[in-house]
Amino acid sequence: MTLRRWGWLLALAIFFCGLARAQQIAITVDDLPVSGNLPHGQPRIEIAHQMIRALHAAHVPPAYGFVNGQRVQDQPSTIAILGAWRAAGNPLGNHTWSHSNYDHETLQQFEQDIQKNEPLLKLQMDNQDWHWFRFPYLAEGDNVAKQMGIRAFLAQRGYKIAGVTLNFDDYAWNDPYARCIAKGDTRAIGWLEASYMDAARDGLRVDRSMAHQLYGRDLRYVLLLHIGAFDARMLPRLLRFYREQGFIFITLEQAEQDPFYKYDVDPRLLPGPDSLKAAMQAKNLPLPKRTDFLPRLNALCR
Repeated sequence: MTLRRWGWLLALAIFFCGLARAQQIAITVDDLPVSGNLPHGQPRIEIAHQMIRALHAAHVPPAYGFVNGQRVQDQPSTIAILGAWRAAGNPLGNHTWSHSNYDHETLQQFEQDIQKNEPLLKLQMDNQDWHWFRFPYLAEGDNVAKQMGIRAFLAQRGYKIAGVTLNFDDYAWNDPYARCIAKGDTRAIGWLEASYMDAARDGLRVDRSMAHQLYGRDLRYVLLLHIGAFDARMLPRLLRFYREQGFIFITLEQAEQDPFYKYDVDPRLLPGPDSLKAAMQAKNLPLPKRTDFLPRLNALCR
């Protein structure tokens, strides 16, 4: 074998070893087709197109969007958003019909809310698998009986749970953005942009620190985002940030091959930690401090 060929093989091996070591992240988007207030003059469908373009430009593989069917019933024109998401090659999953909080519902009520969403998902996904479920508010039940009950129901219907291991409350920027657009307050919008990225950095720091403290390694992270106007504005910058931090983008299915998600991919198992925070609390470990942006966000552009 020639020296040149040896060099090519060595370079290829180094490349694939680098991929194996790279941090990995799956992008998921909640509350399709509608999340947050709408800035004046911006159609809902344009928010979806902005997000789709950003995902494509960053070479993100198919990203699950989690659907609340009641939003389509209330605003029928938003069915076009689901169509655009699917046309771009992105799959859809179940987020309940009405975005109900299971902690405040009975098991029977919550089961009905999940089932009511299924005809829409079947129609939109055609013959592709839509059996991924994301709990609204990440609320999996306020007692063990409810947790076990819903897990049995999900297992019976062939669902896997879409966990979340990277989160910075991105949704909280969408309503202040709409208010600041209405006021024409460009200075406030500048602060929103800076603080959104500060929150993303802070969330990554906190969630990675918990993963390393618990498991001594990075997980295959699952990021929670929402289909809001400010998310759409910031998504190119956000995806560039994660790539600069050494992340590569993977699918939800690939991410949940990580052992951390074994309770999610097999709901027949007894409930385990549903988040890094829950895993920390189960071991009585102190939680890292997060920066609280909500007070200023809630007061901005009032």
